[in-house]
Amino acid sequence: MNCSISGDLKAVNSRRFYFCLLPFALCLLTSISACSRGELLDRAQAAWDNGDYTRAAEYYEQFINENPRNEQVSFARFRAATIYHRDLKKYDRAIEHYIHLVEDFPKSPDRLDARMRLAECYAATGKRREAISEYENLLASISDEKEKRHIRLNIAELYYDLNDLGQALVEYRSVTGSELYDELSERAYLRIGGIRLLRNEYEDALSAYQAVAQNTGNSMIRRIARFGIADCYQRASLYDLAVKTLEETEPDPNSPEYIKQRITNIREQQRERNLSTPTHTESPKKKG
Repeated sequence: MNCSISGDLKAVNSRRFYFCLLPFALCLLTSISACSRGELLDRAQAAWDNGDYTRAAEYYEQFINENPRNEQVSFARFRAATIYHRDLKKYDRAIEHYIHLVEDFPKSPDRLDARMRLAECYAATGKRREAISEYENLLASISDEKEKRHIRLNIAELYYDLNDLGQALVEYRSVTGSELYDELSERAYLRIGGIRLLRNEYEDALSAYQAVAQNTGNSMIRRIARFGIADCYQRASLYDLAVKTLEETEPDPNSPEYIKQRITNIREQQRERNLSTPTHTESPKKKG
């Protein structure tokens, strides 16, 4: 009888012991899991700092796969996407992470940067229409005017690459619409000049090139613009003005003979044109 009671007491005490240990064990497991998650992010950061970008991306992706509901997943996705985009140039992998971040974490502080970089990745992989769409969607969230003009310039370049020159001109003009002259309007004016010249719209091309030549502080850019002005005059058969423009242009130290050769070619073209143009003379009058 006493033995039975003693055995029951031992069983009860044993169960109580295990029940007491259970919270401690759960706490320990939670702590180990948290350490494991933190360790993965620490390893990823260390690999990135050491330039081991492939390993860093693998650690971030392991963290994402093992902790899909963790609040730091958006951070890990942004880091992984950045590595694939900037360091490894694996744009398709970067696109996957950027899309997940944008769609799954609408309140992420990295969301706008992710959309901008997503557009850049689309452009890098030749998906220009997708890049344009992403840039257009991004514009509604941008308040800074210069940043908006920068995005418009990127859109214009994409339309230019698509050979949609009409829409490219629309976008380039939106970049130059203000009276401000800066590096953005400079690039846009040069593109406008090139498109107009290609279309034989010499006056419009001339206006764009002159805007750059008169405002830029960069000697190389000024030289390019003045060469564009000379092209306009030459194509319009205004040879003397083309030569005058080149004579007043600072030579390129790397190609000091280029301007002289160009002037020689223009004068030769002028002579050939004069020879091919019939001379109109009055018919001699008959005597008596």
